Amino acid sequence: MALALIALMLVELLLLLRWAPFFFRSGIILFNQRVAASTAELSQLSLAGLEYDLPVGKWLRQAFHALPDGSVAFRESFAPHFGGRYFPLMHGQLVIDKRRREVRVIGRCSWFALAMTVTLLPITLVYPSTWPMLGFLLVFYMGYRIQLGRYAEVVEAVRARLR
Repeated sequence: MALALIALMLVELLLLLRWAPFFFRSGIILFNQRVAASTAELSQLSLAGLEYDLPVGKWLRQAFHALPDGSVAFRESFAPHFGGRYFPLMHGQLVIDKRRREVRVIGRCSWFALAMTVTLLPITLVYPSTWPMLGFLLVFYMGYRIQLGRYAEVVEAVRARLR
C-alpha cells in the first residue's frame, strides 16, 4: 500500500510538472468561485501574466500555464523559495465561460491527498493505536486553509483585470 501511495505521489508530481491538461480538469472540486462579467469584459480579458498581479508574500508564488482548451491551469511554483511551506492540497484552473458570462476559479483535490485520506481513515478505525497517523489530515487541512486564501487572491486578481 505504501508503494502505491508513493507511486501515486510521483505520478501526480510528474503531471504537475508537465502541465497535463486532463490532470487539471479532473478531480474533486474543493474551491469553486465564480466572477461575473459582461460579454464585453470577457472579450477583452487576458489572463496572461496573472501571476504578476498576485501579492508577493511569504508563500511560494503561483505559476500559470495556458491549456489547449483555452482555460488556464495554475499551481504552486517549484522555484527555490526560502519562505513558508505548506502541503499543496489543490491544483487550480481558470475557466472563461462566455455562455454564462463568468470566469470560474476552480481548485481540485490532489489525488495523493485523497488516496492518503481514504487509506488512513479505515486503518485508524480498525486499529485504534494508529490514531496519531491522523496528523496527516491536520497537515492537509492546514494546507487547504492556506490555499483557500491563495485562491481568493487569484479571484481578486481576476476581478481587478475585469475592471
